[in-house]
Amino acid sequence: MVNENGIHEEGETVVELITKTASDIVTQEIIWTWYPFLPQGSATLLIGDGGSGKSFATCALAAAISTGRPLPGMETAMPPSDVIIQNTENGWSTVIKPRLDMLGADCSRIHFIDDSQKRLTLTDSRIEAAIRKHNAKLLVLDPWQSMLDQNFSMNRSESVRPALMHLEKVAQRTQSTILLVGHIGKSRGKAQHRSLGSVDLVNAVPSALCLGRAAELDPDVRCICHLKGNFSSLGPAILFRLNKDSGFSWIGTDEDITPDDIMNFNAAKSKEDKGKLNEAVDFIYDVLSGTYMPAAEFNEMAAEMDIADKTLERARKKAGVKSRKIDGIWTVFLEGEDD
Repeated sequence: MVNENGIHEEGETVVELITKTASDIVTQEIIWTWYPFLPQGSATLLIGDGGSGKSFATCALAAAISTGRPLPGMETAMPPSDVIIQNTENGWSTVIKPRLDMLGADCSRIHFIDDSQKRLTLTDSRIEAAIRKHNAKLLVLDPWQSMLDQNFSMNRSESVRPALMHLEKVAQRTQSTILLVGHIGKSRGKAQHRSLGSVDLVNAVPSALCLGRAAELDPDVRCICHLKGNFSSLGPAILFRLNKDSGFSWIGTDEDITPDDIMNFNAAKSKEDKGKLNEAVDFIYDVLSGTYMPAAEFNEMAAEMDIADKTLERARKKAGVKSRKIDGIWTVFLEGEDD
């Protein structure tokens, strides 16, 4: 209700009406941490399948920004700037720091928030405080799903929007880029619908990226595709190589690869993995039904069937394989057959 003085009344709360005029606004040019993918003063979403190289890619971004090296597609770079990486899935001493060293980062410019006393959440005031303390130009939240408030539902827009609006305002006030790294959902469909959580997450950010493999690429090549860009035309796919021998390297661009190519590859790979898992489960039932077998012999037979260790482990859980020592030898058997 609005009273005769133009004041909006909401129960006992009185909010004064304030208007602003467009002619009083000073226009500002958009500044880019990485054109056209990472605008400053905004949040950006990066989604990808587990194990696709998302965290390695964010370390590569941090290394370039910390040393003032140009990112792919940029002729000039920003001055060396500080970065905050908040990663809840990988250890700093065992994974993140070794990667940063390998990538030639200036580690004196890369920081993280110590949340050992209190878990960090998306709306935590320490996020803005840390950005201001280090004048950081990039803040990585990886994965964002691990930093949800207790009452936050990532599948409901009424939960997503306020959290995203809060981070957008933090980015605007600090003129930084906030990169939300997330997992891809298992459902099929267009790329913009595949972020784990509400589709409103993609709608709520001005720029969104997806990362993964595509069928036409070598097995060790990944691509970053521009899924959404409100401030520019969509950029080309950025390619990088990731393998055990040579590590990480940017290798160029591709104008033809699209976000849906990544999603289609993931869907096909998931179907293939499911087929391999079912084959491994059938193998287990064939060799273990009604009998016990030394674990070493069981593993050797699985290897001869070209069943990968990870697939075998998943199949063991699905089939209910148990193990125990019999006469000093580790033995495997099916659950319910240990009487």
